[in-house]
Amino acid sequence: MSKGGVGRVSQCPEYPCFRLVVDYRRKIYKIFLEDYDGYIIPLPRKEIDRLLELVNEIHPRIREAEGEDVDYLARKYLGAEPKEE
Repeated sequence: MSKGGVGRVSQCPEYPCFRLVVDYRRKIYKIFLEDYDGYIIPLPRKEIDRLLELVNEIHPRIREAEGEDVDYLARKYLGAEPKEE
């Protein structure tokens, strides 16, 4: 994370990524999702905490999907067609 002045913004090494933005002067922060097209979507902290709890329940019994398995899960369970980069 780079820190400049009264704020802080996490870097995005590759897309999609989560960005943490902090304003120390106002004592506020927000987590955003930045996608391949540069869209920035604010994420509620409660939702992130809920998902982390679910991941912690299944890990390490189940591995994270990669490659073609990601497309399979998106199609089968979300009814979504993965977007080409």
